[in-house]
Amino acid sequence: GAGIPPGGGEPLLATLRAVAQARHKTPAQVAINWVISKGAVPVVGVTRPEQARDTAAALGWRLSDEEVLLLEASADACAFEFQGSKFKTSDSKFVGYGFEKWRLD
Repeated sequence: GAGIPPGGGEPLLATLRAVAQARHKTPAQVAINWVISKGAVPVVGVTRPEQARDTAAALGWRLSDEEVLLLEASADACAFEFQGSKFKTSDSKFVGYGFEKWRLD
């Protein structure tokens, strides 16, 4: 793809920062927790002990449904289409061969 245009991710970054500030977490911790809330297991690379501690602080708590919806709306407002794993909505999951829709009833 063409990549991310300058400022294209700002809506999502602003929301990550706001949620992080409200929860006394870092934006990275919120992002990792968001991936977990989508049913995925993030693989986070760390090279320093402080990075491992920061990553571990993304565990043991969950974003609220409202926070997840806010993050997803902010992701949708970005000026580019997400590529890669595409964990963008909470009603589907990557299952190795594509995306499978699901609902909690």
